[in-house]
Amino acid sequence: MTGITKRLISSLLIAVLALSLFGCNNSEKYRKAAEAVGTTFCEAVLLGDTGLLMNYINDPEITEDTLKELIHPSNLNPEQEAYLGLIKDSTSYTVDYSIYDKELNMVTVSVSWKQCDFYSTEAQTAATVQDFSLAVSEASERIFTNLIEVDVSGEDPKITNAMATINSVYSYTTEENNIMPGILADYYTDGSFVLAPKGVYTNTDTIGVRLNFDPALYDYRFIPGVTYSVLKGDEVLFTSDVISLEDHSVRLDYSAEQSSDIDLNEDGFLTDGTYTFMVFDEHYNEIVRLDCKVENEEIEDEEIVFKDLKNDYYLANLVYEFKDNDLMASSYVFMSGWWDYDGTSVGKSAFASNTKTLGFSLAVSSDNDTELYYEYYFSEKSSFKDIKDGEPVFESSCRPSLYDDQACYDLDFTPEELKPGYYGLVVYADAAKKHIVFQAACLVVKETSDVIG
Repeated sequence: MTGITKRLISSLLIAVLALSLFGCNNSEKYRKAAEAVGTTFCEAVLLGDTGLLMNYINDPEITEDTLKELIHPSNLNPEQEAYLGLIKDSTSYTVDYSIYDKELNMVTVSVSWKQCDFYSTEAQTAATVQDFSLAVSEASERIFTNLIEVDVSGEDPKITNAMATINSVYSYTTEENNIMPGILADYYTDGSFVLAPKGVYTNTDTIGVRLNFDPALYDYRFIPGVTYSVLKGDEVLFTSDVISLEDHSVRLDYSAEQSSDIDLNEDGFLTDGTYTFMVFDEHYNEIVRLDCKVENEEIEDEEIVFKDLKNDYYLANLVYEFKDNDLMASSYVFMSGWWDYDGTSVGKSAFASNTKTLGFSLAVSSDNDTELYYEYYFSEKSSFKDIKDGEPVFESSCRPSLYDDQACYDLDFTPEELKPGYYGLVVYADAAKKHIVFQAACLVVKETSDVIG
């Protein structure tokens, strides 16, 4: 090959390489420009900045208000905002690659998006925002791809399909998520004072309200809890923590169990006055305020008198007596009686002396959880005449325990030693032990299986 031929071939190769590099540089230039505008657009999508996003919209029917309602839906309650916020905060993207189409003067930019998996079973069944947050934090991410079309035929590259990406990334704002709409007050139906239908309490150490909500509320998720304050006049006596709503009704009380600073008179009752329950949801939206009155009547000491009964009466009968009409009305007599904890009963109201615990079960309506005060007396005589100047062998107080749908006062006495003789149970409504509401008696015999004569 001559030198002239070599120089000619070399010149041709240089020319071909130059053309090739020129074409390659144009392609790279367009791709980089498209990726840059695509990245800037994705940042605006990620931020949800509707003002910036309008710069990429070429559809005259799409307004900024349209974008706002999609990206930032209006009239949301805090639970809905938290749900959407968790998904938005989990969103991220990566620009994967771009392809230049010379004939169309168009660059396609492929973008991968990641979001928490709000479609997972755990996320869709979460009952609270906290449960949802935990569910999506433990689940795999949801990954989807968008292709951004960028027209590079003009002086500035322009995205032609911006709404496709926006709709895809914010699809979660338009999908049904079964989260409670509105506020809790929208579902409140009615309320009443527990054991005081007319809103007047007499000689009580506990007041309370029961609030009812539309059962349809429990078709939804993310139901906020309630909190309440109890006021007397302008003075706030008590403010509760947030209480979860687990049923369509909830009971809210004010008693010594709720407040250590509760104001009681010498008889252990709330002082006279008007008490107000102010109830809010956990976001401090008021649900309702209800007023009740507390009145105190003078209580005189009532004398303890047990009937003088023969031993055989204790074998065949349950020996007790209601001395208060209100207690009688709220108690199920047929389910009340002496309770044979130890299997040592020798009659309906008689026990062997190896009994460890004497106990009377006083069944009441489930709404009744007033504290009762009780004493046990011991006598060697069936008339109990020797207890008049004596002290009780045991005294305590209790509230009902719930057993399924039944509430019972467990009026128990567990002595170091149970002596044979007669035991009398006296139950009071007041801490001062003036007003007797209930009495019962039982017989304890020396440990034996013989019939009592």
